[in-house]
Order: sequence, then structure tokens, then C-alpha cells
Amino acid sequence: MNGTQAEKAIDVIRLASQQEGESLCGLLDLIAQIAPHSRPKTGIFQAPPLPTYYVERPELSQEVKQRLLGEATRTGTLVISAIYGLGGIGKSTVAAALAHEPEIQSHFPDGIFWATLGQQPDILSFLSTWIQALGDYDFKPINSDSASLQLRTLLADKKALLVVDDVWHPEHVEPFRVAGAGCRVLVTTREAPVSGAIRYDLDVMTPEQSLELLTSCLNQELTEVEQESAETLAKTVGYLPLALELAASQVSDGISWAELLEDLAAEIADLETLDRWEAEEASSEAKRKNYSLVASFNLSLRRLPAARLKCFAWLGVLPDDVTITEKLAATLWECSSIQGKKTLRYLRQKALLLPGVSSTQETNYRLHDLLHDLARNLLQSSTTPETASKLPGLGLSIPEAHQQLLARYRQQTTNGLWHTLTDDGYIYSQLIWHLEKAQKIEEIHRLLQEETPEGYNGWYWQCEKEGKTANFVKDISRAWAIAEGNFTENRTESISLHCRYALIFSSFNSLAGNIPPELIAALLEQEIWKPAQALAYVRQSKDSEHQAEGLEKIIEYLPPSLLPEALEVARAIGDGRYRAKALRGLAPHFPEVLPEALDAAIAIRHTPSRVEALVGLAPYLPQSLLSEALDAARAIGNEYHRTIALERLVENLTPSSVDYPLWQQILHTLASLTRPNFLEALPHLAPVIIKFGGVEALRETVKAVKDVSRWWK
Repeated sequence: MNGTQAEKAIDVIRLASQQEGESLCGLLDLIAQIAPHSRPKTGIFQAPPLPTYYVERPELSQEVKQRLLGEATRTGTLVISAIYGLGGIGKSTVAAALAHEPEIQSHFPDGIFWATLGQQPDILSFLSTWIQALGDYDFKPINSDSASLQLRTLLADKKALLVVDDVWHPEHVEPFRVAGAGCRVLVTTREAPVSGAIRYDLDVMTPEQSLELLTSCLNQELTEVEQESAETLAKTVGYLPLALELAASQVSDGISWAELLEDLAAEIADLETLDRWEAEEASSEAKRKNYSLVASFNLSLRRLPAARLKCFAWLGVLPDDVTITEKLAATLWECSSIQGKKTLRYLRQKALLLPGVSSTQETNYRLHDLLHDLARNLLQSSTTPETASKLPGLGLSIPEAHQQLLARYRQQTTNGLWHTLTDDGYIYSQLIWHLEKAQKIEEIHRLLQEETPEGYNGWYWQCEKEGKTANFVKDISRAWAIAEGNFTENRTESISLHCRYALIFSSFNSLAGNIPPELIAALLEQEIWKPAQALAYVRQSKDSEHQAEGLEKIIEYLPPSLLPEALEVARAIGDGRYRAKALRGLAPHFPEVLPEALDAAIAIRHTPSRVEALVGLAPYLPQSLLSEALDAARAIGNEYHRTIALERLVENLTPSSVDYPLWQQILHTLASLTRPNFLEALPHLAPVIIKFGGVEALRETVKAVKDVSRWWK
């Protein structure tokens, strides 16, 4: 057991000894975090932990599992599976359970990657986190497209599972289509149509599964009377796992089954009446399930102490699907770290928080998006509600709430400079977002111009120090968009900011081009870089010559699995000269690209470069392409360059590669040269002359040379 596990073990013992009415579910969660069996076998494991009372859903999980473990129906096709279902139905939990299965982990030895998107995802940060998890800390993407390309290269020869959780919009999935044929992508969504995905619909729990979940949460066998009440309860809340967990937490707190059922029925009836009055339409089955879930939320919140309810409401100032740490909680609730930890555990024990991610040693939590909506509503609700059925809120506007949170963080800075903040695992990712929500637009631009005592950009310096340059790029992008939106109000400031942010991006573009191909090759040779990382940097370059030379330098180090990626890079090179050069270097590995390479060579306008390309391709050209290459060489106007091209083509001829029509074409092509150049090329044709006319033909050819040279000196 390491130090962190030991600390968690001590926390478990303390929690068990205090017995402050804490739910056993929370205690079991903590035990699960230090249990040896919870450690993943894969090197990279980002899936959230499973609750100890997880109930299997084999009616869907087994089918999805077989798809994840199966082979692609078409070679090179990325298999994408998508789990669909209502909010609170357990989609994310099923996906996490699959990720925890030993068979899945063994099948994907290069890792289990996880990204929970939500309604407004920070896609660039997720992609950058995955890139760093794969060992590349030097790459600095300027947008999601470049990050996706980098990931595609890094994952080309890997076997990994990529889970894209809580997708709201289909276009948000596209940047994550980055894996090689050995990888699989698993998506969870309520209703976003994911192109090309194999669809799996998750229904509510069965009555048997619902009873198993309630029993597991309560950690006790139910009496016959209790079981009847539990069956009624499960039906009342629509067999939704999240609602069942909330209900179990209340029973664990001492609320009787009868009281809970009565309160739930009344709450659901109020919601149905209000909804019909507002929408003037009958309730659908989906709506009734939603009523049961919201009713469960309301009852759980209604029974919170006032101070805890206030803490819950403050969670509404956070963005969707963020990781909530103890350090963040201490600032958010203006309390000590110990008190923040205790409140987080309390809310988790009441099933109002979810377990956090597994990719960090620090205990953390998440907030279900449905509960996040409730917290945001409470943030703005009146402190003195008009009716007893409504919960008291904080009475803040959205800008006011963000301003208050920023003021708490400002107290932690040195001289009011944001870049002096200590990273709490949250604020560096979200500061710009909070400033914008607080309507502090000018402060966003000032933040991005802060400087360190040494004269460096303060925000970039701190983001790079924390390994979060993607945050800086995201912040610059957002600030630029804000400046563009301000054009009509203040043209002078808007235009100057446009130029500033464009200059910053161009500086980022320069970083990739500053690594010479020789250095990339040396890093590979010394095994400081991995082949995938080197190829990714070649791809990132904006310079065609740099890309071609880079491919030439690293090609010998690339494993077969990365060669298709290298070919893709070569084909994308804009300058025809360098595209031909790159394709020529790949020709020994991809004979099928030779026609494409020859076309690229012939299309080069610069004659010396065209000759260089033809000469480079000569050793690899089959008979079917030699005729076209000879025609291209004969068409070269400059005698010197035409001679070089033809000589090299002839040098690489073998008797087996030349048939009689091609022989005729060769002679006609050589006849376009002056005699000295013809004679220089002629010795290379000796094997072919013998093939068609025998040794005697070669003797006669020698005689012809002497005769003609005597006639026309």
C-alpha cells in the first residue's frame, strides 16, 4: 500500500469510528478506492471507479463487450459503439463497468481513455490530456484539429479503448475519431445521432435488478414487508438507478419506507400537475420517469441541513462535468480543506455526488448533469421561497455568483496577478470561463497580458509549468472570439487584440517548425522519442520541405503499423516537388503508390527538381510505369537534364523488366540525345541487347558505334 492509499485507509477508519449517521454507501466507496482489486491492469486507466453496489446489466453490457472485443468487419475501419438512454438510466456506469472488466483491459493493453463531454465540452483539453497520457508532453496543439491529428498518429499502432461519455451533440464526437484499427470507441449519449456507430439502447433496470441495487446500497437483506415496499418504491421511481440510489440513501438515514413512498407520490403528483398546467399536454412515459427522478432529487435536497443545502447550491456556479476536488471545495465554500473534504463525502453519501475520475491519486467527485441543473436553479432561487414546496436558494444572479467565486480566488493571488495562483486542479482550466460569466471581459484581456518578473507571458508560463498549455490555447481562442464580437463597439481595441492573438498563434505554429529533421532522427536513434511522436511532429510542420525531409530521416525507424500514417502525411504535402520526394521515400514500402509518385514527379514544373524526382524513382519503377517515365524524360527540353534522367532510368533496367515494345521506346528516347550522351547510356543496355539479339547483336552494336563515330566525328 502506497502513501496515498494509507491516507485513504486512515480516512476510512476515522469515518467508521465517528458514526455520525453517515451512509454505509459512502464508507464502501472509500474502501473500494484502496482495495487492491480496484487497480487497473492497463498502464493508462482514466475510467471512473465503480460504486461498490454496482449491479450488472448483462442484457446490454455483454453485447457491447463482444463488439468491443471483436474484429472490425472491414480492415482499417474504426469500430464505434454508442449506448443510448435517458438521463439517470446508468449509461456511464455501464461504460465504466466495461472498462473495469479484466478481459477488456487485457484486450486493450495500451490504455482505457475517458472523456466526459457534457453540453459545452472543452474538447481541446481532453485531447491534450490524452496526448500527454501517451507520453508526448512537448506537443502544443493550437486547435482540436491539430490535436486530433497528433492523437491519430500516436494511436496508429496502439490497442486502446476510447470512451466518449455524455455526448450531447454529434459533431463533438468527430475529434475523437482518432484511433487505429486496433482501437475501439465507446460513446454514451441520450439522443445525439453518432454517424457510423453501432447503436445499443439501455432500458431501465428490471424489477430484480432494482431490488438488488437497493439491497446492496442498504447492505442488508430485506424482510418480506420491506421487500414489498422496495418493489413499490422501485416502480414509483421508474426503475431508474440514480433515483433508486437516492431513495436508498434516505432509507439508510432512517426515513421509513411508508413515509418515503408517500412523499415521493406527493412530489411526483405536484410535478405532473405543474407540467400539465404549463405545457397543457398529457404526460409521456419518458416524462413520468423524469418526474420520478426530479422528485427523488427534491426529497433528498429537502432533507439536507441548511448549511449543506447552501453548499450544494454553490455547485451550480461550476461548469458541466468538471472534477470536484477538496481544494476546489475549500475555495468554493470558504472553508478549510478538511471541512471541504467532509462536506464532499457527506454529499456523496446522500447520492448527490458521483465518484470522480481514476486518473489521479487525489479523491475527487463529479456532479450528474441533472443534479447540476438543480444546483444552478438553487443558486438563483429566492432565499425566501413563496411556497413551502420550493427550496430556499442563494438569491444570486449568474454574474454575481461568478464574481463572488472570483473574489475568493483573487485573495489567493500575489498582487492580484492571476498567474500567481496555485493550481488546485480546477481554476487554470476554468478561469476565463468564470471571468466571462462574471462579465469581466476587460480582465480576460489583461490576464493574457500579465508578465512574470523575468518578462515572460505570465499565464502561458504558468500553464506550461503545470503541463496545461492546451488551456492557454483555449483561452487565447476564446479571448480572440470575444474581441471579434466587440468590433462594432470598439474597433481600435478589437483590431489590436485580433493582431495580438494572431501573433500568439503564429508563435505556436513556429514551435513545431523549429525542430530540424536531423534532430528528430537523432532523438529517435537515441530512443528519446518514440516513432509515433516523431511522425506526429513531422506532420505538425507547416513547411513542405521540412515535412519531406523529416519523413526521409525517420522512415527507417517507423514500424510497419505507422507506415500508413506516414503515407497520409506524404500525400498531404502541398508542394508537388516535396510531395514527390516524400512518396519516393515511401516507394520501397508501398509499391502501390508508385503511379501516384510518378504523377507527382511528372507534374513538377521546376526541371532540375523533376529530374531529381524521376531519378529517385527509377530503381523502383516496374515495367508498367517505365514507358511513362521514359516519355517524361524525353519531354525534358534541356539536353543536360534529359540525359541525366534517361541515364538513370536506363541504369536500372533489367532484362526481365523490358519487353520488345519497351525496348523500342527506349531506343527512340535515347535517339533524342546527342551522340556523346547516347554513348554514355548505351553500356547499360548491354544485358537487354543480349536478351533480344544474343551476344552477336552486342558485337554488331559495338561495330556500329565504331562505324558511326568514324563517319561523323
